[in-house]
Amino acid sequence: MSKTYSTNEIAKILNIHHNTVRWYDDIGMITPVPRTPNGYRKFDDNHLRELRIVRVIFNGKYTSTKIRNTAFAVLTALKEKGKDEAITKVKEYRKHLEKEYAAAHKAVKILYKWMKGGFALKDKGGLLTRKEAAERLGITTEVLRNWERNNLIVAPRTGKKNERVYGEKEIMRMYIIYMLRQNNYGIAAIHSSLTLFDKGDLRGAAIALNSPVDERDKTYLLACDHWLEVLKDLLADADEMMGILVD
Repeated sequence: MSKTYSTNEIAKILNIHHNTVRWYDDIGMITPVPRTPNGYRKFDDNHLRELRIVRVIFNGKYTSTKIRNTAFAVLTALKEKGKDEAITKVKEYRKHLEKEYAAAHKAVKILYKWMKGGFALKDKGGLLTRKEAAERLGITTEVLRNWERNNLIVAPRTGKKNERVYGEKEIMRMYIIYMLRQNNYGIAAIHSSLTLFDKGDLRGAAIALNSPVDERDKTYLLACDHWLEVLKDLLADADEMMGILVD
């Protein structure tokens, strides 16, 4: 028989205020909690498990809505289909985070290459279509179009249909833009920064991101470091979710 808990007992276990526990129930964050005849909530072990997952999600520092939604998919699966499906979703969540982490490392390598003067990279064949370029980075084609409309990136056109193609230098630039967007820099700030960056003015590029620093290349690298640290924390959160589900 499943153990039952009062609101105050749940709050004590999770180290949160009892009103927060009630709020999670009221907004449907967990499966509906039954009441005793005198109106008191009666939580069980499944509710406690759901609430533990909720706390992990709410304590996370998310780099994007997509990542946060992927985390919430774990909770939805747990509520609607049970532990096994939730475990599957945690695995998917962790795989997504690992992909993001790999992209962060890629951005770091590109930045160091650019900082050493690799501004005029030449395409080495293997040009990609817009769809292929977007898939390479894990973004939508509409996001890429938006970057182009705002002149963050200019891809050459080729062929009878005059379609845009993306080579090494465009892909590398996309990684930098993606990294900055993940760190919540605005389109206008990124445009101003990259315009100066393209001219070799690294100090000006840093100031354009509203983060003046002593070292001319520090701002970009700090952004990458922040992204990596957040992703490390989220990977730890994913592991914590798995521990909750298999316990």
